[in-house]
Amino acid sequence: MELPKYQSVPGAQALTERLMSLTTAGQPAACPVYVGLGAPVTRSTNLALITYGIARHLVDGAAHLVPAFNTFPQPERRILDAASWDRVDATSSDFAAMPVDLASELWWLVDEACRDPDSLTAQERCVASDLMLRLGYPWRAGEILGLLDARIADHPVNPETARAEMAALVRLHPGAYPLLEEWALRAASDPAVPPETRVRLANYVVVANGKRGADVPALHRAVKLGRRAMTEVTLVGMDRHLTEHTFYRAIAYEPYLRGDIPKTMELLDRAAAALARAEPATGPLELLSWKDHAFPMYETRAKTLLGQGRIGEALKATSTLTAISPYDHRVWEAHAKALVAADDLIGAIRAWKQILPQGGLPVAPAAFYLGWAYRQLGDVGLAREYLTLSRAIDPTPPVLAEQMAGM
Repeated sequence: MELPKYQSVPGAQALTERLMSLTTAGQPAACPVYVGLGAPVTRSTNLALITYGIARHLVDGAAHLVPAFNTFPQPERRILDAASWDRVDATSSDFAAMPVDLASELWWLVDEACRDPDSLTAQERCVASDLMLRLGYPWRAGEILGLLDARIADHPVNPETARAEMAALVRLHPGAYPLLEEWALRAASDPAVPPETRVRLANYVVVANGKRGADVPALHRAVKLGRRAMTEVTLVGMDRHLTEHTFYRAIAYEPYLRGDIPKTMELLDRAAAALARAEPATGPLELLSWKDHAFPMYETRAKTLLGQGRIGEALKATSTLTAISPYDHRVWEAHAKALVAADDLIGAIRAWKQILPQGGLPVAPAAFYLGWAYRQLGDVGLAREYLTLSRAIDPTPPVLAEQMAGM
């Protein structure tokens, strides 16, 4: 049984259409974190909890206690959530323009803390820019780091803020990948940059090319730079193990692209072992850091195992994902895909239904696949109901018309 490929149409026009549909679809996002930094709720994702925790640490003067994180929310998450609440007035690119009835006290404390970037320590600037990227304000992140007038080609590498600058530059210049790659490689080869930062920058180049399926010289150079930096890392405990984990997970792309699956799995196993050694025994933000690194680990394992037809092992990996991040729609999408591969359509339906209470844009693909599944089972009424819901939220995917044809 093969799943149809659901994919939203890219581009500004399609995004506008999506936003307008969300305002009338009656599927409000359950989590209030991204729109105004409201307090998390039961169904807030780990990424939302991380975002809120970072904000809290920044305004409490504890930015130096923020651990390393590995993933970011979708760049448009705030405006998509705001649209789902029918609050287009909360989609402005100006942080200070958040409507007063949506902005929490924490929101204004963050705004105040970031008004004078020169008064912040390097660590505080890194944390503040990271927060702004998570909330969908790349220009504010760039302002905090002094990047708004930066020319990527000759922008100097600041050892203290290199990783934060890389994250901001990627968002500020989404169409400038060749220059960004060059800058990342330059920073990853600079001995003045801390080795753990060099590892992460090298990882960026490896993963960016790996995801594109590009087995290019830059990828191999980044692997070499990452290996060299890894030998110089002096971190201990959780910080060291998470750095090792990200490194092995990234360089697994090198054998994967040449079709060497045994070597790929060997490196992913080493990444998993490092992750297991890193499991924290300290506070909630450290646990969230561990989970944030674990998510792509098990997601990658599941995809790789499915590609090899090792369905039972893939199901085990996606089951682990559901325990790590039970309110993340990506978890249930991955689990449903593995269940479909196992010919368990009823189980997949249960998985997709876990997404519906989250509200917002993730309901669209979940409803689409529920419509597809019920059509496979011969229940045309439920199939039409879910496909109609999907179209009400996001009418742009061409595959929707194909599924609804003849219904």
